[in-house]
Amino acid sequence: MDDARRPLRPFLPALAGAALWALPAGAQGPGPEPFHLSLAYDGQLILKVLDIQVEETATATGYSGQVRLKSSGVLAAFKRFDTRADAQGRLGQGQAWPSAFHSQNVDSKANRRTTVAWTGSDVVATLSPPVHSMGDPPADGTQKLEAVDPVTGVLRLALAAEPCGRTLKLFDGKQRYDLDFGPGSAARIDTRELRLGLSGAVHCSVRFREVAGFKKKPEAERNQGLKHPIAITFARAGANGPWVISSVSSQTPLGSATITLQRVQR
Repeated sequence: MDDARRPLRPFLPALAGAALWALPAGAQGPGPEPFHLSLAYDGQLILKVLDIQVEETATATGYSGQVRLKSSGVLAAFKRFDTRADAQGRLGQGQAWPSAFHSQNVDSKANRRTTVAWTGSDVVATLSPPVHSMGDPPADGTQKLEAVDPVTGVLRLALAAEPCGRTLKLFDGKQRYDLDFGPGSAARIDTRELRLGLSGAVHCSVRFREVAGFKKKPEAERNQGLKHPIAITFARAGANGPWVISSVSSQTPLGSATITLQRVQR
C-alpha cells in the first residue's frame, strides 16, 4: 500500500462489518432477526480525504456485507483509489463463520482482485494479477485457518455482548494481522451520536499487529507506522440495537486521522 493510504489502513478492517446486529449476552440461538443497515463514514487527515459506505444484511442463519472506500477531497486531487469488498457466511451459536470474501482495489497503479474461500479444512486465496511476493514470511495454513476476513471479523465484534477486550485475527488474501482491543469503558454520547439515534457508547483502544504477509521488518515496526494505540468508540443503533462503530481516531505519520459515522439508515 502506498504512503497516501498507509495511515488509514488499520482503520479499514474495523469498519468493514460495523453495521451488524448484536445478540444478547449469552445468546445461543441461530442468529439475529433479519435486517438491513446502511452506514456512511467520513475519513479525515486534517481535511476530508475518504468516503466509506457500508451495507449489511443478515438473516436468521446467514449474513452478507459490502464496503466501498474512495479517496475524496484533497487526497483525490493527487491520489485516486476505489476499494470495494464483500463477504458472505453463516451465523450459528452466536458466531460468524465465513465462506467467501472478495475485494477489488482500483488505483493509478493496479486493478487487483482478490478472492478468498473458506472450505472448513483450508483457506484458498486467489489474487489477479498475482503479486510478486506473498510477504516475508507469507501467511501459512494455520495462520489463515485461525483468522477470518475483515468483514466477518467485525461481525464477530457485533455478535459479542461487549465489543472491546478481545483480539481479531484477520486475513485479507495476502496479509495476516491482528487487532488487539483493550478493555472497554463507558463513553458519553455526543450531539452527533444523539442525532444518529445511538446509545450506550463504549470506548476502547486498539493496537494493530502485523503477523505475516508483509515486508520483512523489525518487530517494533510491525504496526503500520502507528506508534500509539488507535481509539475507537462503539455505540448501539437504538436503545438495544446493533453495535456500530461511531468513531475511530489515531496519530499517524501524516498527522491526526479520524473516521466518523455520519449517516445511519435502517
